[in-house]
Amino acid sequence: MSRPQALAMTAATLLGTAVGCLYLWRSFRSPKWKRALTNQNGEAVTSRERTSPNGNEEACHLTNANDPLNPSPLVSVKGKANPVSLLQIATYSGSCFLLRMPQLTRGNCLLPKALLHMLGDDNILKVGVEAFEDGCRLLRDYCVMVKSCLDVRYLVTHQRKNNLTYSLSLKSLAQEIIHFTLDKSLHLRCSNWEAEELTNEQVTYAAQDAQVSVALFFHLLGFTCASHEDGALFQFKPSWDHVLARCQGLLDIPYKGGGSGGKDGTGDTNSQQRRRNKKLGTNQKLASDVATSDPRKTPRKPLGVGYSARKSPLYDNCFLHAPDGQPLCTCDRKKAQWYIDKGIGELISKEPFIVKLKFEPSGRPESQQDYYLITKQNLCVVCGKKESYIRKNIVPHEYRKHFPIQMKDHNSHDVLLLCTACHAASNCYDNILKQQLAKEFSAPIGCEESVRIWEDPVRRQVRSGARALLHADSLPDTRREELQDILRAFFNVETLTEELVEEGTELETRIFNENHVPHGLKVTQACAVGGLRALMSLEKRWRQHFLDYMQPQHLPPLWSVDHNHSKLLRKYGEDLKVELT
Repeated sequence: MSRPQALAMTAATLLGTAVGCLYLWRSFRSPKWKRALTNQNGEAVTSRERTSPNGNEEACHLTNANDPLNPSPLVSVKGKANPVSLLQIATYSGSCFLLRMPQLTRGNCLLPKALLHMLGDDNILKVGVEAFEDGCRLLRDYCVMVKSCLDVRYLVTHQRKNNLTYSLSLKSLAQEIIHFTLDKSLHLRCSNWEAEELTNEQVTYAAQDAQVSVALFFHLLGFTCASHEDGALFQFKPSWDHVLARCQGLLDIPYKGGGSGGKDGTGDTNSQQRRRNKKLGTNQKLASDVATSDPRKTPRKPLGVGYSARKSPLYDNCFLHAPDGQPLCTCDRKKAQWYIDKGIGELISKEPFIVKLKFEPSGRPESQQDYYLITKQNLCVVCGKKESYIRKNIVPHEYRKHFPIQMKDHNSHDVLLLCTACHAASNCYDNILKQQLAKEFSAPIGCEESVRIWEDPVRRQVRSGARALLHADSLPDTRREELQDILRAFFNVETLTEELVEEGTELETRIFNENHVPHGLKVTQACAVGGLRALMSLEKRWRQHFLDYMQPQHLPPLWSVDHNHSKLLRKYGEDLKVELT
């Protein structure tokens, strides 16, 4: 491939998202879409300070500028997925904000909380063409959970299934339904979308794509306008329940209907791309060839990690009391019953279940406003879901297990309940901080040092050759002699016996890596050099990371990023000799 072609294809792999975002209030104003689309109002956003759209807007839509050469946004020039580059938010009034994702996340910056909350809010519809698939791309690239996605093509096929005479691309839908022509010229779609500054043509192109999707959604729901002296108004005021009823069963599912087209509006994009790949000699797969994975739809293995939801509540909210009646802590029913069965505690009450100890405990709470004295609800601390939840270690176990005993003894503060979907998203977010720590402390993840057991290629070659000599009778003489030389060199003998060949077939190829240093241990060791405060800082960092990315709405009272830190300093002092476990 020539350099100009490579540059053109690189520029063409602009990866955006077509996730529409629509927030419907109980009363609506006129969008005046025709004027908004004609007099496009778009603003490119490259810094965090400019990422909060007007809170009074009723609707948002997120979409992308498309890749004409590779209609599948999962494929780049080298066959490797590129991250989303541009995110557009089109408001109900017709304004549009273009979010430059690489610039917003540059330097490991977090995405704005308002944006994360909007995308993850079940009460906000995200509408557009390929909305669900683009939500999955945001999850893949930026660990952003997108909920309540609706592909507008479902509304089209449900309403006009017997009268579909046009493609289901965004361009065709805009032309046929709202009579607006989108500019899908090749020079725009192939322009450099990763430039420091977007041109006016690019801004107009990207903003209109977003605005059209919201206009299509309103039109397909039948929210028509009538003339009025104060401007165009809706003939009736649709309720939120009415809108949800029209979208029943269409949320968070990929479009599987017939009809060609996609977001670029070039017709049968899949066949065109296959012809390009064949001409270029590539073997790239299209989005339609590979199912888009979504952790929300596979609760048992959302991100390749096998786990299942709890079968019993985590919190039984039983109480332990000191001999004088002072509350000590809450605990589960099994532990409370253990004190009774051992004869070292007596049952005081069954509801709530209270056990009074018959011995003086080793410690008492410093005040009655203690985290371990409050009752806790069995629900997801992020979204409030009351079923299918599992425990989440806010400070991952690979770090916590190396903490000194003083920091992890009888400490359940950093174990919270999350539903399977939120747990999957949280695990994905954890990788962001892990990569930051890997860079800061020179503790890379996935390198040779972090692999405990690795495959010895020499021993593997010997075992494979021995098995071939033993079982492959039709080996050519030259190949047989070559394999025998390999075995003689490995066993350091001049004569190869049948016993040595059989020994070679059972050779263990996995060996212990003497340079093995787990990532979590290396990070913890580096922090331990700074003493107790440095380790507490690492603990606080993980807690804050959870708050910033997951934005939990149902945390237990008194949960804090500084939990137990002042107590540790009072009890052990800053000069505590840190002994990692």
